[in-house]
Amino acid sequence: GTIFISAIAMFVALPTGLFSAIYLVEYSNKRIRSVVKPLLEILAGIPTIVYGFFAILTVGPFIREFGTSLGLDVASNSALAAGGVMGIMLIPFISSFADDAISAVPQSLRDGAYALGATRAETIRQVLLPAALPGIVGGVLLAVSRAIGETMIVVMAAGLTATLTANPLEGVTTVTVQIVTLLIGDTEFDSPKTLAAFGL
Repeated sequence: GTIFISAIAMFVALPTGLFSAIYLVEYSNKRIRSVVKPLLEILAGIPTIVYGFFAILTVGPFIREFGTSLGLDVASNSALAAGGVMGIMLIPFISSFADDAISAVPQSLRDGAYALGATRAETIRQVLLPAALPGIVGGVLLAVSRAIGETMIVVMAAGLTATLTANPLEGVTTVTVQIVTLLIGDTEFDSPKTLAAFGL
């Protein structure tokens, strides 16, 4: 469940965050950048419990109703809802790191590419992204670690059902949720389940 929900979250966050960073650095004017960049920074500071409520009150019912209208059997708590909302939560992290990495690329590299006749898209694809790759990868790794360690969104949106499934429309749980459940439940502290959770 942990890897499954994290993969869904990265599928949402990675392209959106990367393309928004490219747009902000290379295509937007200063006025749009001065509004959107602080907005992304504010989104990064929203508590995860707020995202969890958003998932359980808005995204979960929407996915259930949409799936039911298509004739699919959709659980009230689904991995798709948790992963999608977690992806929305991770967009500011990836976008901010990618923005900083692309902005740090020297202007001389851009000018050199333009002097050789490269278009703006070719310059971004063949010069800027390879030069900014270490910073972008750092942001992605930070986002993945945040997705793996996330608890509240998964508890509220995906439920507590410990099932091994590849269906994103069913409820799953993650390792961190299991640790929380064992700590607040009536399981004895020296039971194999609790000790295995702490071992992870």
